[in-house]
Amino acid sequence: MKKATNKFNKQSPWRGSNGLLRICLNGGILACLSVFLFVSIANADELQMKNGDRLQGTVVSMSLGKLVFKTSYAGEITIKWDQIAKLTTEKPLEAYLRNEDTLIGKIETTEDGTLILHPADGSPSAPIQLAQVKTLEPLKKKGEWKFNGNISAGFSTETGNTDTEKMNFTGNATIARMPDAVKLYMQYKREFNRGKLSKNQGLGSATYKRFFTKKWFGFGNGTAQMDTFKSMQLLGNVAAGPGYQFYRSRELNLAAQIGPGYGYEKYTKPQSFLHGKSDDSYLAGYWALDFDMWFFDKFFQVFHHNDILYDFQDSTNWKLRTRTGIRIPMVLKLFASIQFNYDYVNRPADGRLKNDQEGMIGLGWAF
Repeated sequence: MKKATNKFNKQSPWRGSNGLLRICLNGGILACLSVFLFVSIANADELQMKNGDRLQGTVVSMSLGKLVFKTSYAGEITIKWDQIAKLTTEKPLEAYLRNEDTLIGKIETTEDGTLILHPADGSPSAPIQLAQVKTLEPLKKKGEWKFNGNISAGFSTETGNTDTEKMNFTGNATIARMPDAVKLYMQYKREFNRGKLSKNQGLGSATYKRFFTKKWFGFGNGTAQMDTFKSMQLLGNVAAGPGYQFYRSRELNLAAQIGPGYGYEKYTKPQSFLHGKSDDSYLAGYWALDFDMWFFDKFFQVFHHNDILYDFQDSTNWKLRTRTGIRIPMVLKLFASIQFNYDYVNRPADGRLKNDQEGMIGLGWAF
């Protein structure tokens, strides 16, 4: 008599990674779809709004009183935080509270609206009110570098009564692995008028930040600028000191930094205010402000940067740079940009004006 065997033993083709697929191919398709749907739902975050609507998907972020929630059927949607009655997450999030505490863990909400955060480190659960949560962010992998930025460029040409060619390039990049972050900026402009060079400007800067708390950080900055038609061969400075991050999120960022610095100026020819010399160096004070914010559910983004360098040895020597503009998303990661630059030098090169203003329009790519 043939020995009976269990078709579902360890050697059975119905077990293992292909087992579920084999069952599906043999008439269990509906059952399999149900299983896959159940697994998908079980791994999703879930929220219930005060009007009773329920959504399943993934929490992207929450800041400025708005939750960004990603669903499989509608993509990313924005929901007012005060309209949410319950929230349950399958993966740990970083919750920043209004009392400036930071908690990390999975979230669920009780029937009375109390949010329970189950810490990822296994410590006791922490009950908090939804209204106490200021921001939510996905938990970043330890040691993971985050890279983002954008580049934009513009070009124009005119022929006929005028014969000009203009080009400009602007690039921003941020590389971060908390508590460290590096921000890079570059700008270059070049123009020709009837075949002759009429503008040649370049600006580059690098800023390193080391966060000691969620708000406070130390910084180091280096900036270099050149402008052929201002007789400026090099205007450079380095600075270091404390900074404060007022806001940091996907929707709003605002930071300021101040500290002592060192300035260096090199001109293409001797200057009268330097008593016949063509270069100067000095101890200085440095200030910088960075701001960006999305408006109307990311319809457009406003950005602004300004920095001031003040010569401690000569109060008439100080410089202001500002960069202000709007980015408007288009398709994919393309965007249109409108930018206004204003530079002021209180002690300009001989025969040059103190201020420069410029408007730029271009197309860019975010990454």
